[in-house]
Amino acid sequence: MASARGRRGFNTEDQLAAWYQSYGWDNARPPERRGQPGRDILGMPGLAPEVKARANFDPLAWTRQASKNAGDDMPMVVLRANGQGEAQIAEWLVIRQLGHDTHLLGLAKQWLE
Repeated sequence: MASARGRRGFNTEDQLAAWYQSYGWDNARPPERRGQPGRDILGMPGLAPEVKARANFDPLAWTRQASKNAGDDMPMVVLRANGQGEAQIAEWLVIRQLGHDTHLLGLAKQWLE
């Protein structure tokens, strides 16, 4: 049986996958084998979210882990801090390297022009 911390992490992955599905990533889903090394959310071509539901704050380690698991896709960390429940999912944090973020902003700028 998973610990309370593990269950919270799995629950966070489920919530995040459902969030992305509601925004058009229909195939977004957690992996079938939970708690194994690798990506936390599958089915999002071009993106590789790493999910964290933590009280501690270690963004450098998290971004390194996301990059290691991303392959050719863009790594990102989605953080559900303590005190943020399901109703606050839009307020969860996304952590990305500046180069990746600038690339996304450039794509958005082109789309808006």
